Amino acid sequence: MKLKPRSLFGRTATTIALTLLLFVLISMSAVSYFIYIPLAHRNAEDFSAVIVSAAHSLQSLPEEMHEELKQRLLEDHGLIVAQQTVGSSNRSSDLHYNPFFREALAERAGQELPIVEAEEGPLIWVDVPAHGKSYRLGFDRTRLGVNPPLVLLLVVVVGALLTLAASVFEVRRVTKPLERLSEAANKLARGHNPPPLPESGPEELAALAHAFNSLSTDLHIMSENRTVMIAGISHDLRTPLTRLAIAVEMLDEDSNPQLVAGIRRDLDAMNTLIGQFLQFTRGVEDECPVQVDLRQVIESLATDLRRDGAELRLHRNDPPCVYFADPVALERVLANLMKNAVQHSNNEPIDITLFCSEKAVSIDICDRGPGIPADQVEAVFRPFHRLESARGMKTGGSGLGLAIANQLAIKHGWTITVDPRSGGGTIMRLGLPATSRFGLPTMSCQATESSPEQEPPATLDTAA
Repeated sequence: MKLKPRSLFGRTATTIALTLLLFVLISMSAVSYFIYIPLAHRNAEDFSAVIVSAAHSLQSLPEEMHEELKQRLLEDHGLIVAQQTVGSSNRSSDLHYNPFFREALAERAGQELPIVEAEEGPLIWVDVPAHGKSYRLGFDRTRLGVNPPLVLLLVVVVGALLTLAASVFEVRRVTKPLERLSEAANKLARGHNPPPLPESGPEELAALAHAFNSLSTDLHIMSENRTVMIAGISHDLRTPLTRLAIAVEMLDEDSNPQLVAGIRRDLDAMNTLIGQFLQFTRGVEDECPVQVDLRQVIESLATDLRRDGAELRLHRNDPPCVYFADPVALERVLANLMKNAVQHSNNEPIDITLFCSEKAVSIDICDRGPGIPADQVEAVFRPFHRLESARGMKTGGSGLGLAIANQLAIKHGWTITVDPRSGGGTIMRLGLPATSRFGLPTMSCQATESSPEQEPPATLDTAA
């Protein structure tokens, strides 16, 4: 198990807490060594001197003065004088600081003195010999002063709690804006337009938020300008293309039929390319997720492709797999992946397998084409990129199908992976997690199967 935190917040808070805790321990050790221990020795020596002196005074003074002396010892030093009755009612003392006291007593009395404590009550008794006699003097156990281990433990615990609270509060002020920035950057990477970040807090974080807001605004403006430019170019191109199509239809019967058919194909291809350009630049508008039967969607798309002569085989599991998703985006992604497989299948059947579980679903689209080299897997999702094998087969593609599918998948939190197929070919896998961070709309849903008050969660229903 790795105990090292992975987040910036955890690492910074841990570093500050451990540093301050180490400082507290070093400080307490220094205070104990240079201040407490000398004071403890001095206190033990002074109190031992009082006890030994009291025993000698009791031995030297006449009996009639003992009561007065006992009263003074009680009032001035908290000492109680009693007869020596060492017995079962006493037990050895285990005071935390009796080493200092024992050492001082032994030094004053010239021998090791027994220290016992009463079985009931807080009294500690010391048997002090004086010129052949022995006197028992008692005192309250708190008379020896503070308890350093308890004080050290209290200081360490309180210091650790205060250190942790201070580090969490201080580090949170730094990491919270960074978390907002990370979330906004993820949204921006998925094609969303995140709201501006608050440009407040420390100067460096405010400058970072301002730079991100400027970047987000510039990217949004560039995207809008690109869309407007492509739309304008497409409109300007489609006007002469329409005139050409009309002119072709008006040709007389003596015209070369093969030439006319070729012109019509070229016009259709140009119109298709223009439509793909517009799809790539516009993406798709966010729609509220609705219940989608993935099996029916795949069968519908496969039926359309079969009309053009493609052979597709759907492998499915019962019961139906119902998923909450944006239906337009999902159909466009699947359609582009399936068309790409048909174009590169070498006229072999396409196998489509739907895997459905409570946690996630995946759709495998398997072809028997030439395959995709491992070093070209990422490149095939770039706009206008086509493999050399695809260029030679005259597939008629523009190199935008996979780019559009990947763009929509990223925007909705889906994944597209490419793996080689056993026996030759490629497996395109579309992964749909049960909980997608950007699967739910950020706006209120008006025209969905669910009411506006209760938006459907991004979950799977495998037993719909």
